[in-house]
Amino acid sequence: MNHDNNVINGICCDVENCVYNNGSCCCTAKEIHVKNRSAESGETMCETFSEV
Repeated sequence: MNHDNNVINGICCDVENCVYNNGSCCCTAKEIHVKNRSAESGETMCETFSEV
């Protein structure tokens, strides 16, 4: 399924095992929720993550 037309502009995702990552570092979720920053500097934890 090609989700290229349904990406969230400005959101880059490098989590390869998320169902919403289209393989081009773009998020295809309808919306995302971010609660806290991760332990890594400059990264956020996406609560919308769903494992493939």
